[in-house]
Amino acid sequence: MKTKSMISTFLLLNPFKRGMFEWIILVGTGICGLKLSWHNFSIFPVSNIFGGFLVLFAFLFHWWAEKDHKQAHERSDSIEMIVNSGVYSKIRHPLYLSLIVLNLGIALSFGVLITLILALLTVIHWGATSYKEEQLLLQRFQDEYTQYKESVRWRMIPGIF
Repeated sequence: MKTKSMISTFLLLNPFKRGMFEWIILVGTGICGLKLSWHNFSIFPVSNIFGGFLVLFAFLFHWWAEKDHKQAHERSDSIEMIVNSGVYSKIRHPLYLSLIVLNLGIALSFGVLITLILALLTVIHWGATSYKEEQLLLQRFQDEYTQYKESVRWRMIPGIF
């Protein structure tokens, strides 16, 4: 039996816990950046308002996608079935997309450069997680997930990715 790498293990952990850890870091660096006058990019108030809008949109989109996927906050390796209704009939990873939008919204809301850099790193993190989860789902649900991937072409953003 093949042992999993530390990166694979991390990517398949409970997404809720990883997301909470990211949000604490992003909000913490945002607050520190404002208090300590770290370099910012804020085009006040445009970036702050747009960031707030993204945060609100991300929460609403996450809630909407979560209604169709009851196991959304569990470990990837404990998924019991393929969800292909609702928003999952258009994109394969709407919850990861909502986390990406949320993190970018937090960064724009604070307008602190280091927070934006960290938020951009989370884009890579959630993209890698979606790729790793798809590998796992292909192993567990072979034909069913292959058919799902064929019918739902886009991983997160229709027409792009």
